[in-house]
Amino acid sequence: MPNFPWEEQFMSSVASFSEAGMAEAESSALLREYIRLSHITPLPPILDFENHPKLLDGSPFLEPDEKIYDLMNAIFRPLLSKFRLEGAENFAKVIPYLGTTGVTIVENHLSLFDATVTSLLLEWQPDFYEYARKIFFVTGRLVFTSDFTRVAGRAFRTMLVASPRDMAENESIRRELTRLNLRSYKEVKERQKKGEPLVLYPEGTRSRSGEMLPFHGALYSYLDGTVVLPVAVEGPEKILHSNSFRFGFTEGAMRLGEPVYVGAAASAPAGIRNLEIERFPKETRKQDVMDYFGRQVASMLPAAMRGHYASA
Repeated sequence: MPNFPWEEQFMSSVASFSEAGMAEAESSALLREYIRLSHITPLPPILDFENHPKLLDGSPFLEPDEKIYDLMNAIFRPLLSKFRLEGAENFAKVIPYLGTTGVTIVENHLSLFDATVTSLLLEWQPDFYEYARKIFFVTGRLVFTSDFTRVAGRAFRTMLVASPRDMAENESIRRELTRLNLRSYKEVKERQKKGEPLVLYPEGTRSRSGEMLPFHGALYSYLDGTVVLPVAVEGPEKILHSNSFRFGFTEGAMRLGEPVYVGAAASAPAGIRNLEIERFPKETRKQDVMDYFGRQVASMLPAAMRGHYASA
């Protein structure tokens, strides 16, 4: 079986695990297992449009592979040992609304492994474990067409979508991608009502510079009628740089802001601040609301990382 081009650089990550206190033999074994799984983990059948066209009528939701989840937990526990979770009380505030309005977490996007960082930092809090394991991520299908990220994508609960870039670059399957997105959105809203927190990356792609990109107004419908928890992460981009396949060991933080209900004041749950959507002009409302949350996320980041929302 031929090696992937990234394998040698990936194995050089052993030095970072040693810095984090893990024995070289243990970290080497974990990295080699990730590589082995990268060779054998298949494309999710629903994305194999050519060979499984009828599966497009099925669910675009993927449950985690528990063995892969355990592997990612073992890999990231040392790498995240210098990360802080700040504002945990704000996650506690949204728990009562998981099964009523539903909860949407909006977060800046820095790394291919942001979902891993978000999930594990919450799951490692004993009071949050039960709820954090119900989190699911809206994830671009390109994650699963990459031999490097396909394994990581199977570690957590995932709703598959096609990104705008994906749609633009794959005109020949645009019809299939459109059907995928329609089914995904419908099921997202159903799952939120059942008490499953959604994590959304409204920039649509990870920032290669570390600076925030604008939030997409088209994603407003995911937030509408839900309690929204803004989250800012700092550090995942140093665990894995955008131009590298080598893990790093660094300090970092995940900061949870004040939850806000998006919708009419009459529908706002008690104890949660309401963002009255009527105050925004109808013609710009979707973008205005997304920019509001972009500024909320940016306000929890160092000034140099605020990018598009530098005035936050």
